[in-house]
Amino acid sequence: MTDAAEHGAATSPQRLAADLRSADNRDCPSRNDFLGAALADVVGGPVGRHALIGRSRLMTPLRVMFLIALVFLALGWSTKAACLQSTGTGTGDQRVANWNNQRAYYELCYSDTVPLYSAELLSQGKFPYKSSWVETDSTGAQQIRYDGQPAVRYMEYPVLTGIYQYVSMALAKTYTALSKVAPLPVVAEVVVFFNVAAFGLALAWLATVWASAGLAGRRIWDAALVAGSPILIFQIFTNFDALATAFAMAGLLAWARRRPVLAGVLIGLGAAAKLYPLLFLGPMLLLGIRTGQLRGWVRTALAAGATWLLVNLPVLVFFPRGWSEFFRLNTRRGDDMDSLYNVIKSFTGWRGFDPKLGFWQPPTVLNTVVAVLFVACCAAIAFVALTAPQRPR
Repeated sequence: MTDAAEHGAATSPQRLAADLRSADNRDCPSRNDFLGAALADVVGGPVGRHALIGRSRLMTPLRVMFLIALVFLALGWSTKAACLQSTGTGTGDQRVANWNNQRAYYELCYSDTVPLYSAELLSQGKFPYKSSWVETDSTGAQQIRYDGQPAVRYMEYPVLTGIYQYVSMALAKTYTALSKVAPLPVVAEVVVFFNVAAFGLALAWLATVWASAGLAGRRIWDAALVAGSPILIFQIFTNFDALATAFAMAGLLAWARRRPVLAGVLIGLGAAAKLYPLLFLGPMLLLGIRTGQLRGWVRTALAAGATWLLVNLPVLVFFPRGWSEFFRLNTRRGDDMDSLYNVIKSFTGWRGFDPKLGFWQPPTVLNTVVAVLFVACCAAIAFVALTAPQRPR
């Protein structure tokens, strides 16, 4: 039986592209979306009613979205380019990125990757979680915590993200060493570190686009909103969040395709990079309760926990103080500058729930309020998921 017959379509001159599961039922934005229809006018108008959908071997929707994502990733790198200019003389490890005169702010090119390279001792080749330092103020004096102890710091990221930075550092130092003996461009080592890390993050985002397209089903073009999100231009290379996003979305795709163990492994890896992917287990549990199929959820949860533990255990055993830094820092840090809470304080003059905090003192009241609101939101979501007339997708 031909592909066309299997899908109830007209006779096709070619087999369906490999990534298309129901091409003839695929949603076409040029037909039913006003923006898609308007954009389609540029290339001849919307797809015709009798068009054979999904027969192109070259320009499949996924490849088009990869191209869109690559354009936005390139724009994302270009927004950071002003902060990647080397200054100084000598070898790469003797040069630095030119952040003079607050360049990162007036050029709008700030990225955590550059200052963290030296701040977290990666520039010295130190292993994350093993090495520590004491925070200093603008005069170079050591900072003292609210309880009178020195402000000792370790790598602040979860283990998988910390190891990713360590591997990127090793590759950057390898390039620097080669540039001393081979005719290679001499670039500040921190710039090489940024570019190595950015390359991996770009691959992670392409994986995110791939998983999003797989989850979209017949509405595959919805994933273009991920591929061409404007936030990519400004944030994709600001930090390392794309690692967790890739694992999380791949985990959701595995769950949707009824592969619970693989879903758990991917979610566990995502949680080892950034804790939030573990939160997906909550909605999955609600779906399991709603459908009466909890066995798959149990397998996913066990696989996620085992994977997370497997990644974290070596660092936890050998460097427990460094391993706990992520959790310690996130319970002690105050409100983020870009949070709605901080915006309200700034515009109203309100001093917040914890107006008189010492250096590194936990915002206990704020943490309690946020925890209560979070639990309340989870309870509301659970109520809707379990009582809605139609089961959530």
